Amino acid sequence: MAKNFNLLIFSILTIGLLAISWIVTGSLSPSSGPEMIWFNSGLFMLLVARFIIEYRFSKPSDVFLNSLAVFVSVSALTNPPNAEWWNALRWGALSLGIASLVLAWDQRRSPEDESSPWRKAAYSVVVSLGQGTVLFSIVFLLALLSYFDLEEPQTKILAITWGAILVVANLRLDRIIQHLSSKSDKEVLGYVTSFTSPRTLYFERADGISLRDHTIVGISSKSDGAILPALIHGERRTPGKTIYVANLLRGTLREGDLDGSAKVKRLPSDDPQIHDLSFVEAQRTVGLVCEGSSVSTLSFDIMRESSLTTGSLLEAQHQQGKIYYQLFDGMILEERSINSNERLFIRANAEQIGRWDVEANGFKTFGWLAEEDSPVLLVGEESEAERSKLASSETEIGRIPQSKFPAVIDLHDLILFHSAVLGVTGSGKSFLTFEIVESCAHQNVKVVCIDPTGDYQRYLPDAVLIKSHGALRSFLDSERHGIGILETAINQKDPIIQCHDAAAICLDWCKKNRKDEEIIKPSPKVLFVLEEAHLLIPEWNFNPTRNLQDKVNQTSQIVLQARKYGLGFLIVAQRTANVLKSALNQCNTIIALQQFDQTGFDFLSNYMGRHHVQSLPNLAERHGIVVGKASASQRPVLVRFNDQTRKLNAKVIPDMPEGGKLDGQPKAAPEAPRIVPPDELRG
Repeated sequence: MAKNFNLLIFSILTIGLLAISWIVTGSLSPSSGPEMIWFNSGLFMLLVARFIIEYRFSKPSDVFLNSLAVFVSVSALTNPPNAEWWNALRWGALSLGIASLVLAWDQRRSPEDESSPWRKAAYSVVVSLGQGTVLFSIVFLLALLSYFDLEEPQTKILAITWGAILVVANLRLDRIIQHLSSKSDKEVLGYVTSFTSPRTLYFERADGISLRDHTIVGISSKSDGAILPALIHGERRTPGKTIYVANLLRGTLREGDLDGSAKVKRLPSDDPQIHDLSFVEAQRTVGLVCEGSSVSTLSFDIMRESSLTTGSLLEAQHQQGKIYYQLFDGMILEERSINSNERLFIRANAEQIGRWDVEANGFKTFGWLAEEDSPVLLVGEESEAERSKLASSETEIGRIPQSKFPAVIDLHDLILFHSAVLGVTGSGKSFLTFEIVESCAHQNVKVVCIDPTGDYQRYLPDAVLIKSHGALRSFLDSERHGIGILETAINQKDPIIQCHDAAAICLDWCKKNRKDEEIIKPSPKVLFVLEEAHLLIPEWNFNPTRNLQDKVNQTSQIVLQARKYGLGFLIVAQRTANVLKSALNQCNTIIALQQFDQTGFDFLSNYMGRHHVQSLPNLAERHGIVVGKASASQRPVLVRFNDQTRKLNAKVIPDMPEGGKLDGQPKAAPEAPRIVPPDELRG
């Protein structure tokens, strides 16, 4: 029952009890004799406990007060009839009070903590026996047996009064009155019973009403008479009634609203709140912004089953517009309601990726957090992303998972500020690199690939094979060939030396071909790709040939000075632990796919947040986190990379001769790579 309604029932029953006292004793004011214990510590205290102290439920602290009251009142009796029974009640009440105090004493544990079976059993016994209706009923019954003749009419009147009080105490009179008063009101769907937060509430369904999940209903608020919209997202069935859980989408409730007047009603179709929050938007609502949220992190309790997964795009509200987040983490928590019922729920955590910038085709960091208790919406493929035309140097490498929001990178920034593609074998690292290589070649940027694997010539049909320094210089001077592959396995020199020599030649070529205007604003000329970088620029303690450490350091020096001449490096590696950090730290753009090693996590934590790093081991194939200078988004974003139709080359790619000409017909300029968006594949 609601608090105010309980006070009304208590007042009525107290007046009735005083009338019974007058009938039995002839006086309206109860006397202080021992025989009046039936009133003072019996029926009156039963009313106080049931309707004032324990009107919701009994707690160990309530049991302690009840037990103390019984112990004190019984101790005041001098030589009562049935003294052994009174002593048993006295010391039993004291023991019960001590037990309740022990249960409530440890603030680090819930009184009904289920981790200990003994504690759980003790809690059940103490709370059951220590209720006011139990303890004070025992006092009353023992008083009847001790001080009254059971055959007297007054005794029977008192017994009937006690039974009537118990009946009233267990009847839901507030619900009965509500049902009677609202029978003609067809708009009433139910009655609010409780809430666990200012915006999460429970209501009991009215008779003859059928409701479904994701329905928007109105909650009447006593505070200001407003009808607040709420979204139903679950139900709990108990014998004889159905309880629904809903979340307010506007406004909040206070405890004072739960006096029996807070009703659940239908919202009329012309209600402006229906237009403010459409059914489609309600369908996309997965939770509400809750405690623990910050500027960079969004926390919310998942309200219903949905297609949420790592990387899902979420939307929350601010006065300045929509803020977007990506889901990265979740945990199962336990909630105890006011009736000590347990509920398991999922609290999810998402990272801010910012507000959508149409001109940039990316997300821009927002400097504040979403509104408290505002709805969190799932952004799916049905939501169109407003976009502008890509610049000539920009390309779309994928999309935010399960959405139409693109992941765009600027190839010129990717080259000039160096970049890295990091991920274990099978994560999609190589195919993504092939796409970047072909896109750069289509931008008339020379791409030199140092490949210890032999895979590049299998999948890059427009490439030529470079087998000598002269062939490399001819390739750089050529106007017809954009992709050159240097396979370290077919050369007798150590891969470390081959990598250094090729990088030095590319740097010299870039220096010779730098224009005056490029001194102030460098232009990308060559992209130098280091596949399996741990074999080409290994960290000193992973270098198999220690006397080649100087060559590795010299390559690192080239990386440091390359940008101003238009030479960019793309480092492709499985593990950052094995790659020279002085070179890797120069990469201003990172594309991180699935990884497992702690060293990689430590390195990547400098570029992205904790949740991003923790998600790396669980990333699916062709999924990765893009962050850095080349990304159109200012914050890290988890991307599903483009699917590609790529077949093994039927023929061996030709060699690049030192003279600059290939045998046979001259090769055409490389075409743009064939990229298949995910939705096209599904179509």
